Amino acid sequence: MLEISKTAMYHGEFTDRKKEFSEACKWLSEEMGFPYKSTRMGDYERLLKTFVNPGAKAPTERDLLDDFYHFMQAATEACQIIRLWNTFKDGKHEGLKDRIKHVMSGKSIRAEAIKKNKKGQNDDPARDFAFELNIASRFLKGGYEVDLTDDCDVVVTIGKDRLYVECKRIKSLKKLASRIKEASNQIDTRIVANRKNKYGLIALDVTDVLLPEGTVTATSDVRLYDMEIQKAITDFAREQQDVSDKNAGRNVAGILFEFSSSAFFSHEENEPALGFGRAACMYRQASQSKKSLALVSGFYGQNCQPKLIEFRFITKHLRVIRNAWQFRFAQV
Repeated sequence: MLEISKTAMYHGEFTDRKKEFSEACKWLSEEMGFPYKSTRMGDYERLLKTFVNPGAKAPTERDLLDDFYHFMQAATEACQIIRLWNTFKDGKHEGLKDRIKHVMSGKSIRAEAIKKNKKGQNDDPARDFAFELNIASRFLKGGYEVDLTDDCDVVVTIGKDRLYVECKRIKSLKKLASRIKEASNQIDTRIVANRKNKYGLIALDVTDVLLPEGTVTATSDVRLYDMEIQKAITDFAREQQDVSDKNAGRNVAGILFEFSSSAFFSHEENEPALGFGRAACMYRQASQSKKSLALVSGFYGQNCQPKLIEFRFITKHLRVIRNAWQFRFAQV
């Protein structure tokens, strides 16, 4: 059974989000103790100045689209870091600092990070840890207690119940079955023999499967973009229902599917705008008890509402980009 929530829409100025990212970087440096300039966060800070820094040198038309592609990748990553900063900045969370350290490492561009290395591996631990914290932030925002020190990726206390969440980023469709099975086995290990008041949830980030190159969607309608990303994630979950059923064990109450994307809104009458969407849906295991299904449904309803952010971004360069959708952008 699939559960889908209505998307929450946010509108604002991109300059405000850029300021928030600067505050997040300051928090990483001063509160977490990790200088960010030499990390991928420093790269994003520089890339975000490509079009919004009045003193920056204007790119040539030939380089403009390449620059915009990298700008959008940086902006997407920045939105994710801001989300973590907003969640964790005001409290003390044991185990957070070690995970943040890993989040800051790695390659700057997602599409480059998932390419196989010399050993034939496509490891990207920085975004693996970021996804774990993203899931933890969902629960914290819902008012639940979260444990980041357990062997399990995220452990949540919900009243008298404990929810064990294993988070997996799926970088290849061929690995989906084995990764679900791996997560299910890990949950079995956490719960062990005493299953009373213990439940499991698998959270899957399928961004690298649905958008391996980080393609920017070009459209004129924010509502149409929302419909497209929701359709993409729900279609994927439905298509993989048999894989989910065969590989998720008895302790898994549900599987959360999520992916992130970005968009360029080319309005006919208004200035172009940017959009960043996070779509999700929950697949509930039909074989589970009523209590476990109710627990997962309650979590999803409160914490998994899809997010779509639209930013006004006034710059003459976007007017040029508006006329070049066919290059590297997917049209909707």
